[in-house]
Amino acid sequence: MTALSLSRMDYDVLNVVVLKKMATADAVTAVSGVDPTVVSDVLAALADHGLVVVAGGSALPTDGAESALAATAADRYAALRDDDAVAGLVDRFETTNAQFLTAMSSWQQVDMGGRKVANDHSAPDYDAKVIDRLHKLVTRLGPLFEALAGHDPRFARYPERFDAVLAAIDAGDHDLVSSPTRDSVHNIWFEFHEDLLRTLGRERTE
Repeated sequence: MTALSLSRMDYDVLNVVVLKKMATADAVTAVSGVDPTVVSDVLAALADHGLVVVAGGSALPTDGAESALAATAADRYAALRDDDAVAGLVDRFETTNAQFLTAMSSWQQVDMGGRKVANDHSAPDYDAKVIDRLHKLVTRLGPLFEALAGHDPRFARYPERFDAVLAAIDAGDHDLVSSPTRDSVHNIWFEFHEDLLRTLGRERTE
């Protein structure tokens, strides 16, 4: 498989593996919506081409995975990269992203007497305000999600994931705000940002 010959399915599956650093077929399905049997076949093919290593039921990207995605994205998303409307939305996203990072910091730490200490989550009103802020920040991404999905329907999966995780948080599962090992708001946002940068061929600004 050459760098520019990743099929749409190959790209979508490999993209999830790279974003998550390690992923089972079920995890790829949860993100991409692709049937797990199909995902397993794609992972096997990607392994044959040296782009992933499958061990213990999980796939890990090889050193060649990032370059294969980048090269394919340059061809696959050429029209998207030339879309001025999307570019404007992405520029506004950078501001929203900075506000998101501030909100996550507020979730993890609180100001006590002028110094930051770990948030022990003993103040429900404080936590509720941060969660409300996260809701508003995710809502601001709506126009960007819609514009991206107009070029590639796979981007419609992100608002679905955010809706599901925010509903779970509202139901009391506050671990899903920032858990590093679950499909938390923090992880979904991070994955979307990385995916967006790769798609548009951009570098991080923060």
